[in-house]
Order: sequence, then C-alpha cells, then structure tokens
Amino acid sequence: MVDIPSARHWSDLRRERPVSDEALALVSVEIAGVSTGLSIGMDSRGWLHLLVPCADAPSGEAVPDLNCLRVRHRMLEDGAFIELSAPPSHERVFSPFCREIISAVSEEGREPWRALSAIVRAWQSAWKPVRPEIDKTTQVGLFGELVVLRYLLIPALGSSGVASWSGPEYERHDFVLDHLHIEVKTTRKSRAEHEISRLDQLHVPAGKELFVVSIQLEETAAGRETLATQLDALIDELRGDAASLDSFMAKMVRVGWSDEIRTSGELMRFEVRNSGIYPVDEGFPRLPEAFNPPSGVVALRYTIDLANLPTIGMDEAIQRVQCPDVR
Repeated sequence: MVDIPSARHWSDLRRERPVSDEALALVSVEIAGVSTGLSIGMDSRGWLHLLVPCADAPSGEAVPDLNCLRVRHRMLEDGAFIELSAPPSHERVFSPFCREIISAVSEEGREPWRALSAIVRAWQSAWKPVRPEIDKTTQVGLFGELVVLRYLLIPALGSSGVASWSGPEYERHDFVLDHLHIEVKTTRKSRAEHEISRLDQLHVPAGKELFVVSIQLEETAAGRETLATQLDALIDELRGDAASLDSFMAKMVRVGWSDEIRTSGELMRFEVRNSGIYPVDEGFPRLPEAFNPPSGVVALRYTIDLANLPTIGMDEAIQRVQCPDVR
C-alpha cells in the first residue's frame, strides 16, 4: 500500500524548504524500498508538488487547472515530468490524491497522463453537487408550456415565438405577445379543473386578449410523451435559428432541465387526454378584476372548472396569434 506522501513527509519538506523561487526540496518516492522515479517536493511558498516521469506531452486534451490542483508538463535535467502542485491549505486533499496517482503509475503500470485524467474525473464526479430532482408539478406545468410553444407559437410565429415564452422568469402569464397573453394550465385530473394561484392570473391586460390553454394529461408508464420528446421536437424546429435555440435551452436549464433526466427514474411519461383553448371573456369563470380581498388576506387560491365552456380551434388560435384583428 502506498503511504507517501503523509503529513510527516510534508513536515520534513517544510523544514528543507528552499529560498529560491524556482527550486524544489525533493524526496524520492519509494515503495517497499524500491525507487519509483517519482518525487514529492515543496517550493519556497510552501506549495506541495508531485513529479511524475512521463515520456511525452499529453496526446489529448490537457488536464485543466482546478482550484486546488495545477498541472504542468515540465522539462528538468532528469527528463520530462508531469508536475502536480497544490497550495498548503489543501494538503489533506492533495495527499490522498497523490497516493492514488503514485499507485496507478508505479503499482498498476498505467500511462501517467491517462491515469491522471481518469483520476481527476473520478474525484470531480465524487464531489460534484447533486442535481436536484425536477418535481412532478414542475414537469407537468413545463410539459404543457412546451406543447403550446410547439403546436401554437412556433407554427404562428416561427422561431421568434420563443421570445414570447416567459419561461422560469416571473411573469403574470406564460406567454406574452404585444396583443395577446397566454396562460397555460396543465392537470393530471380527469376534468378540466385548474387552480388559480394569483388574483391577477386571469386579469386581461388592457388593450390585449388573454387565452387560457387547458391541457389534461394521463400519467402512465406506457406513455409516449415526456418532457424529453417535447424538448427534442422543439430543438428540431429551432435548429435553423441558433439565437432562438440558445435562448430556449437557457430557459430550460434555469427551470431545472438536465439531459441526465432522460435516463433517470424521475422522468414522467404522459398521454394527452384532452386540450382546449379558451378566450377569457365576460363568461369565463374567474374572480372579478375589481375584487379586493379583505385587509390582512395576503394570498388567495381558487379552482375553476372549464367544462362546457366554448373553445376556439387551433387554426383560429394561430390566426389570432399572428394578427390582433382576427376575431
């Protein structure tokens, strides 16, 4: 088992620390009394070093510097070396990392650059922040918004329809156009019943129209639709407009999307049960815009039922998105 470097080795080197900026105090790395050709060292600043003999420069992409690790290809009198260095404040992390490199090169006979790359990736992966799950409520709501973007906004406006999507940023409504706002309500209920979470969510902006798009989903293990299928379809639609695609993907990332979700157990599968597009007018079920809650009421939620309300077809909706005068 490799037992170098240890706290004792660094302490000994600290006493031998050189004065010159370019010099290193070095100790040969031995395993069972046999020299490996590797060395540990310390410079005048107290930085910790590991020198690993190598035949050539890295053939692929070089290992990048990290917060507690610097990687250099260095030519010395004895030949070429990989020089790994870290500040003294990271001794407790650097020491076991060095021991793993020493074992990989000297005991396992691995090529130094490839071993270094693999070990760095493994350490980074171990300490990478855990990706928070994208919860079911978020998936359901986001799925509905992507459906509207795919089937209504993109056909009506092309790739510029992405700009109307509020995405994860706060807006009163999910899609905002100059003459029209769209609020998307997606549910797993068997009826078109939706919760309204803000007093102003169904307020019609002055001089504009407001549509409510209702989407009913059935969650099923055999479902053919997921967030991933909607995302991939929209990427294909936007592929010819790099700026719109970048904007769309940035919004997806901010709302919590990651490609890791594709293979995770958290990805929900759906079948679309029903959908409808409802203009918000005098007959639409909602609290009056003039309604003021009593003093001290700071939040209010209520549920609306859209059963038996008139809807408009997709063709008419596309025309009204394109032109404010089409009614």
